[in-house]
Amino acid sequence: MTGKPEASTSTIGDARRLQIVQAAREICLEKGFSKITISDIAERVGMTRSLFYHYFQDKDQVADAVLDDVISEVIARLEEWNEHREAGNISKALDDVVRLTRSLIADEGPFSQRLIEDGNAALYLRFIDRAADRISEYLCGSTVREFEEKHGMPIRNEHETFYTLIVGLISLIRLHPDIDDDIVRQVAAQTLHLDKYL
Repeated sequence: MTGKPEASTSTIGDARRLQIVQAAREICLEKGFSKITISDIAERVGMTRSLFYHYFQDKDQVADAVLDDVISEVIARLEEWNEHREAGNISKALDDVVRLTRSLIADEGPFSQRLIEDGNAALYLRFIDRAADRISEYLCGSTVREFEEKHGMPIRNEHETFYTLIVGLISLIRLHPDIDDDIVRQVAAQTLHLDKYL
């Protein structure tokens, strides 16, 4: 047996699924999720409709995969922030998180106003719910545990508190894009009872 080894079927299938998810994401931003058809997605990736159904049952299943893909990117950005965060510098950590939140809400960010236009509102709400849950889970398993080890825990129901804070801050900044970063920072600090650590 000579030549290059053949790629496994699962690797090819994973790559094809990823192409479908990327195509659906691009089309969603171009014309809105409610207007996307299976044919649009299949055409974008150069496959037949019947082949599309080999990878996804329907458009909603693709939507869920798109949401998971975007949320994974958000978590990756949080992981990068957490890796480079100055341990113990709570003031800088809050400033960084406010900047990160603003960048996620920017025109090309995953929480942008564009995502809720053109019939995407239901998808956007699903996205907010799922993203807030996963972000809360990540923070409570990493940054929050480190803070608790050094200072104790000034809040109870950590996951629920972070979930509420994340949904609230995203909505606040999206509705009032000109709100001062210092106010957003103060709201986060008050909600998490961090005032005495600043």
